This record gives sequence, C-alpha cells and structure tokens, in this order.
Amino acid sequence: MITILKEKFCCFDNDRSVVTAELAADAKNDLPAANAIAGRTLSQGSIAWVISTGAVYGFRSDGKWVDQDTGEVYDPSAED
Repeated sequence: MITILKEKFCCFDNDRSVVTAELAADAKNDLPAANAIAGRTLSQGSIAWVISTGAVYGFRSDGKWVDQDTGEVYDPSAED
C-alpha cells in the first residue's frame, strides 16, 4: 500500500497533475511508477519512505527509485 503524505503541484500534463510527492509505502515493491497514482504523474525529486525497512528512496527522472543509503536502484516498471 502507498500513502501520499504530502504533494506539491508542478503543472498539468494533459489531464494529469505533475507533482513532487512525499510518500509512505509498506514495502519496496509498493513504490509506484511515474503514472501509477490516479490523476497524478510523479516528478523527479519525489521521495518515499519504505516502512518495512526504514529505507528512504528518491525518484529519478528516468522513472526509477534509488535507495538514498545504498544507491540500490528499483525500477517499478520492471515488476509488471
């Protein structure tokens, strides 16, 4: 499960809001792809806290999440 803790509107892209967001996820596999949250597109610089491990991930412009401690890259689109 993913929860939006905070978001900052950047602009519209067609009918979707582009946002920089702070998220909380139960597990790494819950981290969303850029367009996976209804009505929103995540922007580079979004961050996510993974509750099960305590890891913090940053969202890159290529749509991948990076663990801010280890540098491990997670690609949510590869999970499809």
